[in-house]
Amino acid sequence: MRAWTALVAVFLAAPPPSPAGPWRAVLDLAGGALPFAVRIERSGNGWRGELCNGRRCNPFSAVRVTGDSVTLELADYAAAITARLTTDSLTGSYHNVGNRGPRTIAFRAGRGEWPVTSAPDRLLGRWDATYFSDFGDSPRVFELRNGTAGVEGTVISNTGDYGHFAGQVRGDSFALAHFDGSFVYLLTGALHGDTLRGVFHAGLRSQTPWIAVRSTGKRHLKTPTEVTRADTTEPFRFSFRDLDGRLVTERDPRFRGKVVMVDVFGTWCPTCHDAAPDLVRLYRKYHPRGLEIVGLAYEVSGDTAVDARLVRRYRDKFAIPFPLLLAGINDTEAAAATLPQLEGFTSFPTTIFLGRDGRVRLVHAGYLGPATGAQHGKQIEGFEREVERLLGEGGGEKGS
Repeated sequence: MRAWTALVAVFLAAPPPSPAGPWRAVLDLAGGALPFAVRIERSGNGWRGELCNGRRCNPFSAVRVTGDSVTLELADYAAAITARLTTDSLTGSYHNVGNRGPRTIAFRAGRGEWPVTSAPDRLLGRWDATYFSDFGDSPRVFELRNGTAGVEGTVISNTGDYGHFAGQVRGDSFALAHFDGSFVYLLTGALHGDTLRGVFHAGLRSQTPWIAVRSTGKRHLKTPTEVTRADTTEPFRFSFRDLDGRLVTERDPRFRGKVVMVDVFGTWCPTCHDAAPDLVRLYRKYHPRGLEIVGLAYEVSGDTAVDARLVRRYRDKFAIPFPLLLAGINDTEAAAATLPQLEGFTSFPTTIFLGRDGRVRLVHAGYLGPATGAQHGKQIEGFEREVERLLGEGGGEKGS
C-alpha cells in the first residue's frame, strides 16, 4: 500500500509535458478540417511561437504556458488559441470577437510536421473561377503553384487577394488553407476533365461551391479602379476623431493644397496589414514633395477604447507616421454611410487619391498583397505613378 501511495505521489508530482516543437494543427470547420502549422520553442524563461501556412509564418504575440494550459495569442486581431496540453496533443479552441458576436472554432494539434506534397502540372497555373451563392455569381482567380513547402497559391477577387494558401494534394484533389488569426479560409477542389470543381469554406460554417476553367488570358476580374466610384464635383469630405480624441477633417491645414491618399482600412483585415508597410514607404518617399496620407479605421467592436487600442497597436507595428482616425465599424454598409461621396464601396482596404484641390482623382478598391507576386509590385508602381501625376498637377510641387 505504501509503495502504491508513493508511486501515485511521484506520478502526481511529475511535470507537465513540454509544448516545444512543431505541431500539425487543425481548425474543425463545418465542411472539413483546415490545416496549418504551429511551432513553439523556449525563449529565456518563457515561450515563443509562430503560426505557419506552408512556408509563410507569423509570430504569435505571446505564448503562455501554465501547467497543461497553453494560450497562443494573436493580439493584432484580438484573438487567441487556448488548448489543453498532453504528451502528444493540443486540444481547445480558436476565439476572436467580431461585430456579429464572438466566434469560436474547435482547434486540435498533434506533434510533427505536415508532409510536403506537390501538385501535378495539370493542377498548376492560373484558373478563372466562378463562385455560386444565393446572392448571385461572382468571379475569382486561383493561382496554384508548387513551392518549397509543397503546393501553394492564392485566391484573387475583384478587390484583392485572400493571402497565401498552402496545403495538401492527393492525385487530382487538393485542400489549400489560409489562417492568420483573422481570416479562416479553406479551398477544396478536384480536377474533373479540364474543369476544377470544389467548395470555398470561410469561417466556421460558410461553404460556397465554385467551378474553374484554365485562364486563357482574357480578363476575368474587374480592375480595382472600376469597383467604387466617387463624386468628383466637390472636395472629398471626412470628419472623424484621432486616437487622442481630436476631430480631424479634410479642412485641416496639413491637407490644404496637398495630394492626399485616404486609406480606408481596419486592423482586423490582414490585407490591410499587407498594404500598411507599402503606404508607409510611399509616405516617406513623397511626403517631402507634398503627399499626405490619412487612415480611416473601421473596427470590429464599436467600443472606442477597444478600437483605439487595436489601432495604436497597428500604428506602432508598422511605425505609421501619418494620422489614423476612428471612423466606425467594419460593416461595409455602415462604413459606406459615413462616406456618402463614394458609390459601390465594398472593400477593405480602399485607397482614395485626392488632387491638390481636394477632389477625388482615383479610387482603388482592395489590395494585391505579396502572395500575388509580380502583381503586387506592379500595383505599387501604379500607386507611385498616380502620386507623381497628382504632385505634378496645378500649383507645382512643394518648394518649387
